[in-house]
Amino acid sequence: MSKSKNKMKTTCNIIHKETSKLTNENNNKLLRINEHVVCNQITIANELNNYFLNIAGRIGNKRINEKGEASTLQNLCKYFNQPFKDIIWAYTSAKIINKIIDSLKTKNSSGYDEISTKILKISKHFIISPLINVCNKMLAQGIYPEKLKFSLIKPIDKNGDKSSPSNYRPISLVPVFSKIFEKVIHKRLFEHLNNNVMLNEHQYGFQSEVSTENASYVLFNEILTALNITQMVGGIFCDLHKAFDLLIMLFYKRKRNSMEYQVNFTI
Repeated sequence: MSKSKNKMKTTCNIIHKETSKLTNENNNKLLRINEHVVCNQITIANELNNYFLNIAGRIGNKRINEKGEASTLQNLCKYFNQPFKDIIWAYTSAKIINKIIDSLKTKNSSGYDEISTKILKISKHFIISPLINVCNKMLAQGIYPEKLKFSLIKPIDKNGDKSSPSNYRPISLVPVFSKIFEKVIHKRLFEHLNNNVMLNEHQYGFQSEVSTENASYVLFNEILTALNITQMVGGIFCDLHKAFDLLIMLFYKRKRNSMEYQVNFTI
């Protein structure tokens, strides 16, 4: 515990282990399909794969339609009444790639290519030149490498009936090189959004130096300010069913022509 770099995560793992919430990795999984219990791991993997890919259709069709998407774009055009400058995809350098690699957490987990961040950090001095070359070609041509679009989808069980596909959430393990290129693109895209003031002032998530704590502070401040001047305060809270899964799978479904998926069912 004293040597842990992430004490909160280590504490949670200890608690889960002591309360027997961590499952044995050698146990085979059972899944209920059409009221039949299946133990064949290939069948289970295929069933979960279909479930994850189609969840966006089952949930999203009730909330999202072509008209809704069109109206969203129209609202954005009204908000930004002037066109913005084109993004300048500046080339990257060895210093930037080194900094990105060093920022990655050292892990043994990997995508389908079986290259972990631990291996990447050990070998970075030998492969940084081709990495820079590929990355700069990607920025110049606007083409993302096809092999880096492959993801290893792993189902993680949540609380509830572990034989039900709905009690699993998918996590995507992408190739480690994909993480490097994504960070290069993210940096340039984020700078473009900031320079053109395209982000809302209340966008607290996924930005440096701000967090959901800022959002909580603004919310409580407005509530207390209203109460201090004897105004009534009301709130509407939305519980989005499988919100994260819906967003991720909607993105996947739109990219199915250019992306491949694989479910690796391991416990």
